[in-house]
Amino acid sequence: MIKLSSAPAELSWLDLVPGVRVQVRPITVAAMLVAREAVGKVYRDEDQTDVTIRAGMAMVRELAQRGIVAWEGVGDAAGEAVAVTPDAIDALLDHWAAYDALDALYVAPALRRDQEKNESSNSPDGTSAEAPNTATPAA
Repeated sequence: MIKLSSAPAELSWLDLVPGVRVQVRPITVAAMLVAREAVGKVYRDEDQTDVTIRAGMAMVRELAQRGIVAWEGVGDAAGEAVAVTPDAIDALLDHWAAYDALDALYVAPALRRDQEKNESSNSPDGTSAEAPNTATPAA
């Protein structure tokens, strides 16, 4: 069952690591399709080393590029605030803790929404303890 509800239309703040937070727009269908294309490019690449890991990274990076609109607590080597740019977003995601938090707080919930399914599931294969036997024995 698909549960129809209005998706959040406003921007939201995510705390990534102590002192760093990002403002993101909701993940749209268009953003997800572009991210899937980035994943497809990784799988079509001749270099198949760590392809699953690189595909996951491509999805997170693409969604971050499209979703992050502002941040606080991100600076250059001198401690000066850095503007949100594609290169700066990539540099932020090079920090493992920030990458992991963005993946867990922003990307994973969107992927879980895509995987929603009916709450009831099939009985296990074979004789089922879930349902009573209604057939009469054969002669």
